[in-house]
Amino acid sequence: MFSMKQLNPFFSLVLILTVFYLSNCSENSEFGDASDYEKGGYSPSNSEISSGSGIIKGTVLDNASDALSGVSVTFAKSGTTSTLVTTEDNGTYVKTSLSSGNYTLTYSKSGYIDMSQSAELTTDNETLTVATVKQFPDTCASTGTISGTIQDAVDSSVVVSDVTLSIRSGMNTTSGTIIKTAITDSSGNYSLSSMSAGWYTIQFSKTGYITGNFNVYSCGSVGSQNSQISTSLADGTMRIVLHWGASSGLGVVDSHLTGPDNATGRFHIYWPTSKRKFFYYKNDYTCTGCTASQKSDNVTLDQDDTSAPGTETITIPTDSWRNGTYRYSAHYYGATTSGWSSGFASSTLLSQSGTTVTVYYGSTEPRTYNVPNSAGNLWTVFTIDGSSKVVTTVNNMSAVAGTSAGSASIE
Repeated sequence: MFSMKQLNPFFSLVLILTVFYLSNCSENSEFGDASDYEKGGYSPSNSEISSGSGIIKGTVLDNASDALSGVSVTFAKSGTTSTLVTTEDNGTYVKTSLSSGNYTLTYSKSGYIDMSQSAELTTDNETLTVATVKQFPDTCASTGTISGTIQDAVDSSVVVSDVTLSIRSGMNTTSGTIIKTAITDSSGNYSLSSMSAGWYTIQFSKTGYITGNFNVYSCGSVGSQNSQISTSLADGTMRIVLHWGASSGLGVVDSHLTGPDNATGRFHIYWPTSKRKFFYYKNDYTCTGCTASQKSDNVTLDQDDTSAPGTETITIPTDSWRNGTYRYSAHYYGATTSGWSSGFASSTLLSQSGTTVTVYYGSTEPRTYNVPNSAGNLWTVFTIDGSSKVVTTVNNMSAVAGTSAGSASIE
């Protein structure tokens, strides 16, 4: 009988190495250790390998801000197969099972101009609400002028001149070909002529300010497409900028920030003159008799606009953080551009307004949140951990009674 002992030692070694090599080949693929289904002969495609639990959702409206159904929304990502969803009767769409990475969303419907926007999922399990898209009819003028004003984020009555503007095609397009440039004049104004109908991203930059982006559009000539630019911030300082546009259909949207005070309660910064600045030194909103140094430990509503287009800004300085949870919300006050009214708690005016909130933190890249498409007049945007400064997305719509949401209804 033939046995291993009868083999020449050299051939024994060769046989052992060969078996070891074949065994390893059967357990590994080019991606590392083979999974059970790969061992069974199944080879996944690139798109299946990169699948995750991420979600991208949004809303499509027509030029009159009415919900647009039946729009084909194509999701494209380099290295994966494009997939398509269709907007519902209320103009909403949702795409699930997405992996992290950069996506291009293209919107198509017969009788309308194709639109696109860029979106990024930073993790495999992120849920992202992208900017609301207005899809323009193909009857739009072929070209038009886009114009507006660049304002200071802390005080919108202060305009910012000599801001460099770089324009790219599509919404939220922050890289790629620059199709046009401009510089704001002494009044902070800009004007872009001969712009084809559709959406564009404007990147703004100026020494001493934080570089950012905002979306604009052309369907003929459209003015009052304003944006805000924030001065550079010290490390640890956070600035929260709420903005609603001239075409939003809204009158007043209010910023609300609640957070831990110096005792066991919570402060609430919002629109009343008596509630626009909280001082930690005396744990109140006046700090009567305080020195300038004592007053510097504060949280402030810097800007409070009362008409569209509007901006509201809250700043938390580097040394004014406390341990605990801060919560930021935007409340539709109940006013329309045609007059004051109440009872908008169950309306979709806020959700379809295109309202945005941008967070600036030190020298990090700003992040913009888009209002979700759900009925309600209170948009709870995010929470902040006062110790780690980690911002956690909430992005929830709810309803609060009355026009003046006070501390009892927003905590």
